[in-house]
Amino acid sequence: MGPDVVAPEGTRWIDLGDKLARLADLARTLDLDTVVLREPANLAWLLGARVNVPQTLDTACLDVVVHLDGGHAPAALTVVTNAIEAPRLRDTELAGLGEACDLSWAVVPWWEPRDGQLPTGPRVRCDRALPDSAAVGADLAALRRRLTTHQQHLLTDVCRDAASAATAAALTMTPGTTGYAAAGELARQLLERQLDPIVLLVGGTDHLDAHRHPLPLAEPVGPRALLVACGRRHGLVASVSRIVSFAPLNDEQRDAYARLLQVEQVFLDGSRVGARLGDVAAAGCAAYGEQGFDPDEWHRHHQGGLSGFAPREFPAHASSDVVLGDGAVVAWNPSGAGWKVEDTTLVLPDGPRPLVADGRWPSVQVGGRQRPDVLVP
Repeated sequence: MGPDVVAPEGTRWIDLGDKLARLADLARTLDLDTVVLREPANLAWLLGARVNVPQTLDTACLDVVVHLDGGHAPAALTVVTNAIEAPRLRDTELAGLGEACDLSWAVVPWWEPRDGQLPTGPRVRCDRALPDSAAVGADLAALRRRLTTHQQHLLTDVCRDAASAATAAALTMTPGTTGYAAAGELARQLLERQLDPIVLLVGGTDHLDAHRHPLPLAEPVGPRALLVACGRRHGLVASVSRIVSFAPLNDEQRDAYARLLQVEQVFLDGSRVGARLGDVAAAGCAAYGEQGFDPDEWHRHHQGGLSGFAPREFPAHASSDVVLGDGAVVAWNPSGAGWKVEDTTLVLPDGPRPLVADGRWPSVQVGGRQRPDVLVP
């Protein structure tokens, strides 16, 4: 699926039944009649749509009430939104939803809160606090952490296009390109591929080792630059980091980057169905010392974690008890000595599958996988 076609006609709601069936199973387990979705990640999982207006807010422009009747009848949906967003949602993000399920709308004036339209009671649960209703956030997080087959295909396309955008942006750069100009080009390339840029970082030579989250600056990047982006489409997020050097790497630089890829290999090797997330993180962090970095290098930046419908749900650490399931998504980002590597990886029964790849970017084989090398234009 290329940048000109986001989703083939007729496939948009193809896995809605699968997701509603998961919610019905949850209703039977918890003896529920209704689940209310308010968290953007949960709404994006269910709808595969843009549920925000400002990218910077952690609140959505709609809520969805899922009527489950104890899980013993076909689920029905009520979209709760305001009069500003309702026409746009009907025409664009949720077009055709009413043909895929029993759908109703509750629309309030823009000056009124939506809370009054949301059900409460002992047989209602919500992923955010509602009066007289129990929370169900952890249960819903577990559901969305297993991508449907359709979502796996969509994420593969999102990651491929994010990789292509990063390559295209890097190939326009020179040592005199400012951080803002590089970020602008990266954003343009993402948007041309119908990816919303939700994270844009650019680090120049003087900041690569000191700053792990380098916001763009007005100064030139210099001899080496780091591009970082998170692009979102269908609610699914691809995370990508790429390094471009405007001079060949010397032996010391080449060795440092190779050792960092060995650290990444430990994270990737551990990302298997049934693995405890904290064990994967602990092994990856221990690999820094094993590969000749400062053993505490991992203290200077989080190493990544669960992804899918957010760049990271939370930074993984040794105490993270989540168990990776079939269809989980992780994004690891080891860094050290001015180098960084990052990918978005699908966890499958036959092993981890890194997805962010573009044939135009140079690669090197590490642990039986093709991993991104440093681009020297």
